Amino acid sequence: MNNTHKYKYIVVEDEPLIRQNIIKKIQSLPIPFELVGEANNGEIAIPLIEQLYPSLVITDIKMPQYDGLSLIKYIHQNYPHIKTMILSGYNEFTYAQTALKYGVNDFLLKPIKLEELSSALQNILVILDSENKEMSSFSIDPHSLKPEHLSQLMENYFRSNYSSMTSLNVITDKFGFTNEYLGKIFKKYTGETPIKYLTKIRINEAKLLLINQPYLEVKQIGELVGYKDAFYFSRVFKLNVGIYPSDYRTKNLN
Repeated sequence: MNNTHKYKYIVVEDEPLIRQNIIKKIQSLPIPFELVGEANNGEIAIPLIEQLYPSLVITDIKMPQYDGLSLIKYIHQNYPHIKTMILSGYNEFTYAQTALKYGVNDFLLKPIKLEELSSALQNILVILDSENKEMSSFSIDPHSLKPEHLSQLMENYFRSNYSSMTSLNVITDKFGFTNEYLGKIFKKYTGETPIKYLTKIRINEAKLLLINQPYLEVKQIGELVGYKDAFYFSRVFKLNVGIYPSDYRTKNLN
């Protein structure tokens, strides 16, 4: 492991045996999460969050007095930087929909499988590391991951860093693999090359900004999504969308 930094987490679950089982599973994984608190409902969890300031809150949905959806709504409104993971025995789309509305980072069904839990926590680590400006490398060694999890790690890295990446060599430096190997793994599990995936994210973000931020200049939008050269941004946009950014804005604002 490249870094000893630990991220604090809290587990909120009304069944003590299930709560301890979740904690035991997390502690068995070679990942830098440190348990700092437990609660059996959201009402008890809130003062813990305010006192302990965790990076991650893992919560059940169905709990007495103050359920998991109410808790993640509170976190989303008051501590948007805190990551959240929902654990549930209810495989219902409405729960997932509501959870996504409040920015939940993952939704796992009970009984929790160790491999799924590990993958979800690894993905959250990528986001936390990306947001922590003092961190120079990942908290988990990419070489310890299965190929499909490595691909997921890359996807999360692209989503978190698309606007600042100047070269795909950043990925090879970060992950410690060759461009060829990473490209092969990524395409196998996503169906796209890394550069195509990165471009897609940037263009989709640019579309949103063109429509939702009409007072931003096209050049500014290009810079916000990772293109420092305005002419190059316009060319890439036209190549992928079929029209130039300014024309796309005009077409969709009328």
